[in-house]
Amino acid sequence: MNVTTTTACTWTAASDATWITVTNGGSGTGNGTVHFNVAGNTGSLARTGTITVAGQTFTVSESVACTYQIAPTSQTFSLSGGTGSIAVTAPPSCAWAATIDNEDWVTITGGASGSGNGTVTFTAAATNGNKDRNTTIKIATETFKVIEAKH
Repeated sequence: MNVTTTTACTWTAASDATWITVTNGGSGTGNGTVHFNVAGNTGSLARTGTITVAGQTFTVSESVACTYQIAPTSQTFSLSGGTGSIAVTAPPSCAWAATIDNEDWVTITGGASGSGNGTVTFTAAATNGNKDRNTTIKIATETFKVIEAKH
């Protein structure tokens, strides 16, 4: 961040958050530049901190790093189909949606989208043929495999 002031004016830069570190230009006289580093947010909530230079406040906001997990990661049915559910784990402010890869034999019946933790439910229709088939349900960055197989 650039500091613009009169030639004789001295100043210091200070952060109010441990995850914001002033790395260079923490003090000076006259114009200058303050360099700072923001540590990655590993928590489940967005955060805000400030750097103050000569009584002026600069706000730093950092969103959540959205990570997603699903359980289980696959389900196998007989050729007669069935129903299933997928548990989604994510930070509260992280949105997700469930989509199916161009197949009409699997239908999402609940929880097609959400934020944070949730559950996706689906139905796999019976097959009229006698051969195995599979598809995927994509939830955010994760992939769930649906399989119908002869047992």
